[in-house]
Amino acid sequence: MKRTYSKREIITDTSFEFTKDKLLYRIQYQGNGKAPDKRFDKSSGLCLFLYPTGMKTFYAVKLLSMYNKNKNRTEKNAVYKKIFRMEDHPQRDYAAAKLQLPDILTDMSKPKEKKDEKTFGDLAKNFLKSGFGGFRLMDKSDKHEYKQTTIDKYTKLINTYILLKGSQEVRDRMSGVLEYDERVSDRPLKDYAITDIDQWHIECVQTRLKDTKTTANDVVKVISIIYSWSIKKKKLNINNPVANITKFRENKIKIKMSDVDRDKILDYCSGKAFDFFPRFLTYVALLLLIGKRELELLECCWKEPITQKEKEACSGWLVNNWQKEKYMYLRDTKNRKPERVFLDDRAIEVLQRLERSRFTDKNAWALESRYMFPQRRNTNLPATYSSFRKNLDRLNKHLDLETKFLFKYARKTFGSYIASKFGIERAASKLNHSSTKVTKDHYVVPEDKDNEIENIYESNVERFRKVE
Repeated sequence: MKRTYSKREIITDTSFEFTKDKLLYRIQYQGNGKAPDKRFDKSSGLCLFLYPTGMKTFYAVKLLSMYNKNKNRTEKNAVYKKIFRMEDHPQRDYAAAKLQLPDILTDMSKPKEKKDEKTFGDLAKNFLKSGFGGFRLMDKSDKHEYKQTTIDKYTKLINTYILLKGSQEVRDRMSGVLEYDERVSDRPLKDYAITDIDQWHIECVQTRLKDTKTTANDVVKVISIIYSWSIKKKKLNINNPVANITKFRENKIKIKMSDVDRDKILDYCSGKAFDFFPRFLTYVALLLLIGKRELELLECCWKEPITQKEKEACSGWLVNNWQKEKYMYLRDTKNRKPERVFLDDRAIEVLQRLERSRFTDKNAWALESRYMFPQRRNTNLPATYSSFRKNLDRLNKHLDLETKFLFKYARKTFGSYIASKFGIERAASKLNHSSTKVTKDHYVVPEDKDNEIENIYESNVERFRKVE
């Protein structure tokens, strides 16, 4: 029931409907003599502070979600913003306060950032602008600039998982309420002030991405690189919170094609189908025959480019007189060292066939490109992974393989075969690895028959009998 007041009654209620008459003549200070006495208008976000001195001041009040560090949770708190001191004047009375109130409440709802405190999102944006301009931070012995593929990968990770420019599913995943280690994270890493972030915040990012462990490790690595860059450039004077983070153990994909499947694919690549899909089948055959990385072959040129810009736009080229010299040159491999790649007779044969195909009417469009595997729509660019997607599906359906063939399996098939025939050191060298550990951990796929050893301990019983 609505409360009514007599004309002379002093209003002591904390909340009531404001009028000019009530505020001027019907309220008195009811506090303890120190703190202001707060009165609230029931129909709006207007508040009047009454002071022991008799002064009255209008304030706007609004409930806002605020993070409580002590309780480690977000709570609704009343926030006040001063309007002006109340006076019996058209520009300072109740009507004037009501007129200004909507704009002030709207302004209070806007997120505020600390003036002298940047968020991690700000730091990530700065890194995208200038962080790739220098040398890689991880290099210790030699200095190398970032490869374009690395720049593209890191940029995508930052935009998607840190700045949250990806799908709604990713945004929800990275910013939803998460309880971890008896604390609650209710916002994405980008919204935290840099000085507030510690190891727990990084572990929250890991936990949010725990279902995709490889992505989780990549995102944490990028966060560490951003911090290391900022510290090195003297933008921050703090410790890297990623320093003691343990990454997820990743399931290494150790799958290779069986000898039967491998031979099926190579026979198919050299068969009649070659005339219809010369670039795709050459690409598959070379992956299996020389074991190079997918991108290293896709961006390879027929001959050495003339300008430095053209060289930087490709992965390598066939050496002069390659039919006799039997070598390919890769200018900038994953371990940042150039490599001369030997081409065996079968690799030379398939390359010669690809070269001849360019002079047919059907494939003449590829003749004008310097790339061995150009794009059909733009011959000035090399093919991409998606260029051969339909061809790969067709190959798998046609051959009915024991294991579905993927491009990345070719390098593992090659490495495993070389290791079994010529030893792990030779395999590491052919794969251009910096150590045999990488070869063992990622590329050598043992077979069950490798462990099928008969008569491990040779019996000496018969020899003893002969002696007796």
